[in-house]
Order: sequence, then structure tokens, then C-alpha cells
Amino acid sequence: MELKLDLLFYKEKVVKYLTRKEAWTHGFLRYNLFKKMIKHITKLNNNYELRVLFLFLVEEGVFLKKKTNVRSYLYYYVNPSTPKITPRNTTITFD
Repeated sequence: MELKLDLLFYKEKVVKYLTRKEAWTHGFLRYNLFKKMIKHITKLNNNYELRVLFLFLVEEGVFLKKKTNVRSYLYYYVNPSTPKITPRNTTITFD
């Protein structure tokens, strides 16, 4: 089975839609809810293609993944307009 998806095209559509809807305000959500939104945005019906696209978005950093106490995960849509801050370690020594 060959998969012919333009992942970058779909990524752009999904990010635009979720940003317009301010999806980060909902906090951590289950995969099923994001799958329904992505299905609506992209008009894809194949669950395998939806899962491939969603995993691509997770790898690209569009979603954060958090493990729950059971065998499942919750996902958070990252606001693309927030600045990327990298923490720095600073060591201060006194003589």
C-alpha cells in the first residue's frame, strides 16, 4: 500500500485552522478529538492516513504529547505565535 500524502500541505491547512480556532485554549485533549478536527479540515477519510498525518504533526512540534496514568496520551496544540524560549544554565561563583 503506497501512501501519497502531501504532509506539508496538510500541515499548513491544519495549523491555519487550529490557530484560527485558538485550539491551545482547550488544553490537553485526546487524539480522537484532534482526529475529528483534522478529518474535517483535510477531508481525509482513511484512518491510517489521518494517523500518519497526526504523527507527522507531533514530530514537527505542532502538538505536545503527555502520558496519562493509564496507557494513553493527551495532546496539546502549541500556539505558533508564542516565542521559542530556550533555557540557559548560568553558574555564578563567588570568591
